[in-house]
Amino acid sequence: MPYAEEEDTRKVQTAVIGRAGSDWPVFLPYDQDGFDRFMRGRTRDDFYCGVLLGGCGKRLSPKRYTDKKCHFAHRPPVHCRRTEIGEDSADHLYVGRAVADWLKQQGQPAVQPVYKPKGHQVREAVDVSYAAGRRLIRVQLARRSKRESEEADTDLRVRYSELDWLFGPDSLLANWQIERQGYALRVQCRSLGVTRAVEIGTQFPDMPVEWTSLSECTLTPEGIVTPSLLHAADGNVPRHAAGPVEPAHPQSGLPLTPASVIITDATSAHTTDAHHWFNVSLRVNARLSLPAHADSPDRQHAYLPVDAVLSFDSDGTWLIKASALQHVGTYPTDGPMGRATPPAATHDPSPEKHPLPSDAEIVASFRKTLENTARSKNVVTMATLCKGASLHGHTLSVGRWRELLLQVEQPRTTGKPVLSSLIKGRDGGPAPFFKEILHGLGWTESLSDAELLDIWNRERGRVHTAYSRSSQANSPSRPIHEASRRPLIRIGRKEAESRAAFDALLDLTHEARQAGDLDAYEQNLFLAEQAAPSTDAHETLRDLTDWLVNQRADELYESWERLSALVDEINRDGDDLHPDQLRVALRSANDLAEEIGGDLAAEERHNIARWQQHLERMTERLTLSQIRGLAVAVRVALRQSAREGRTTTWGELALRIGAPLAALHPDDKIAVLVEADRETPDDRPPLSALVTAHGGDRPHPLYQQILFNLDLIAPPPEALFMHWRMALRRHSELR
Repeated sequence: MPYAEEEDTRKVQTAVIGRAGSDWPVFLPYDQDGFDRFMRGRTRDDFYCGVLLGGCGKRLSPKRYTDKKCHFAHRPPVHCRRTEIGEDSADHLYVGRAVADWLKQQGQPAVQPVYKPKGHQVREAVDVSYAAGRRLIRVQLARRSKRESEEADTDLRVRYSELDWLFGPDSLLANWQIERQGYALRVQCRSLGVTRAVEIGTQFPDMPVEWTSLSECTLTPEGIVTPSLLHAADGNVPRHAAGPVEPAHPQSGLPLTPASVIITDATSAHTTDAHHWFNVSLRVNARLSLPAHADSPDRQHAYLPVDAVLSFDSDGTWLIKASALQHVGTYPTDGPMGRATPPAATHDPSPEKHPLPSDAEIVASFRKTLENTARSKNVVTMATLCKGASLHGHTLSVGRWRELLLQVEQPRTTGKPVLSSLIKGRDGGPAPFFKEILHGLGWTESLSDAELLDIWNRERGRVHTAYSRSSQANSPSRPIHEASRRPLIRIGRKEAESRAAFDALLDLTHEARQAGDLDAYEQNLFLAEQAAPSTDAHETLRDLTDWLVNQRADELYESWERLSALVDEINRDGDDLHPDQLRVALRSANDLAEEIGGDLAAEERHNIARWQQHLERMTERLTLSQIRGLAVAVRVALRQSAREGRTTTWGELALRIGAPLAALHPDDKIAVLVEADRETPDDRPPLSALVTAHGGDRPHPLYQQILFNLDLIAPPPEALFMHWRMALRRHSELR
């Protein structure tokens, strides 16, 4: 049976990221491959049972399985009353964020989603206001009667100048909206990889819903227009019913206001009976719209818009919508209208003013900048690289970047980190040509965006580590270890200047390399650098140093991979480990973290410290053998209660077995009862059902968590009492 069709009401599939009150939802895929993709770039401490999901706000741990569905699990102790835990339980957050992001892309200010509007509970409705709170989109997810909807519509239209309705899959109000305006807009989410995609549907009478993405829709003063609708003067109408649209004027051009353009450099082109034609330069006053993350343009520079669309803004001003700007030169402005026009070829500066450096000069400059950046453990922008290479406004294509940076990466040796990973793009991630560089270096497989980001982060860390070690190895003040595995040749100043001493040190370096003795290799290489007699000798040593840097980086990265895998294993299985097992695992992780150092292992150290605190708390609790001993006595006592046809309380159990059960930690109480029920057959009710709260008229507060830990279906809180009563009835029947 496919994962998505499996009946399983116990496992949490959705969470939020960042904090308990976040509206950033995530969906954990069911299978282990999807789990691995989902966890790239994330840690196990990122996830919360969000309050906007109806949850407790506590952290959730992602659990990876190969024999059952992967899911989030609460960290004990658990007292969560969240009832909706499936893959659609965060759809209201996905919809709210998607609608808010779409409104911002439509240029709307002051967008604000509200996930619990007045009179509604979480997951019933989402309100997204915009235009300084004057306009509203109401997403109705829960079922409401026609009367309730009409009352809500009347109330909202009093408070907002414009109102749009979107109806979710469980809402039965679409027909009410169709009666009012001839169509209704629907919204739904579907799983797409490791996320939930939001789709907008247009529903007409007696027709199937036509689904599309939000990006295909536009916002007009009359409301949301989908591809199935047409925006007309009297409102939005169905496209299939609109018929052919006749143009209002024979010409298809866009009108211009006189003050919006300046015409210069007019030269006659040709003349007809009706018109004179001229070639002109046109300067247009316009408004520019860029994504929020894009760099802002400088008044003194010229730019080419990328992926640009020309339209009109609401006040009749020309509006250019672009995804980014490409810098092409610098020119002065003259007055408010900018009467001075840019040079005719601002994207191709004059060679006389700024001669283009040779490829060798550019490559040398790029390499120097990147190596300095690596030693400072930083990243660099493309603009900084171009400035350092004196390119002065020249625009390099992706292919040109690839060609130059592949030369920077030479000579290429096995395991050498990718220096180009230090270059960041406009969005703070990998540069747009990073994938092409990887392919040029031998990465043959197809890389997704998540995989590319993972490689970029990993290689950047390797470069920082490698050059940090290199600068330490080449430091003149670096102490030489006395405990060398091979005897070192001690040379004086005059002998160090001789070629014979240098060659002898090189021989020892090569021998250490063949023997795999990196410590001896590093020490002999250090002495050889002090004794190098010429520039050619330094070039030889540079290749030897590169090899050492790569080896040390690989060695360090392998240690970090072992540490990362060990910490992941502890995060995944730590709650199930005996304290002694956990203590051994943490000791090994600590040793590896000390070997690697603080910077590279910072995240792992944080997790180790958290688990050590957890271990300290565990040592104050019952051991596994103590839990099993108490469970045997509790099992005997509960079986006796079952035969007698009566329930018992936790305090009464303590008296019957003569043990201080009341003082136990709640998690230990759960562990004892779960262990007591380990031998209970699947076709019999759990013995734990016989343990009641004080008074005997309701189940013990830990009953739901015990069912969860026994891998039994744990009903929602409102059904728990009936589930418990049925278990007691089964016990009575089996007497």
